[in-house]
Amino acid sequence: GLPAAPRRAQRSPARCRVCGRTLTDAGEMKLMRCEDCPSDMDEGLYERLREWRAVEAGQSGQPDFCVFTDRTLMAIAENRPDCAAELSRIPGVLDRKLRRYGTDVLAICAGQEAGTDPANAGATTDRNSSQK
Repeated sequence: GLPAAPRRAQRSPARCRVCGRTLTDAGEMKLMRCEDCPSDMDEGLYERLREWRAVEAGQSGQPDFCVFTDRTLMAIAENRPDCAAELSRIPGVLDRKLRRYGTDVLAICAGQEAGTDPANAGATTDRNSSQK
């Protein structure tokens, strides 16, 4: 007979980081928790990220959601990443966005002003810095 087709590695289903339930809703998957589970979001950080996003979007002439969606900003504010590797694991933070915005986002998460480079940030925003 014919050899069996190679099997694709299956990803395990996304699970809520609070209760462990399997997530099926795209919005819940982005937040990495059920909509009904309690949020541990840092509200101040979320507002600082939204303010930064509005400035970034204005400078590039695009809508705010093109920088990051509200849910991605919520996930960042809940997870409070302190390095590029942690930031890259958040749904909605693709390689291109990590390279373009990573340093600013990590600086904001560290309580610094956007444009400063936290020592452990693996991403750079040199292109952005020259446009400001």
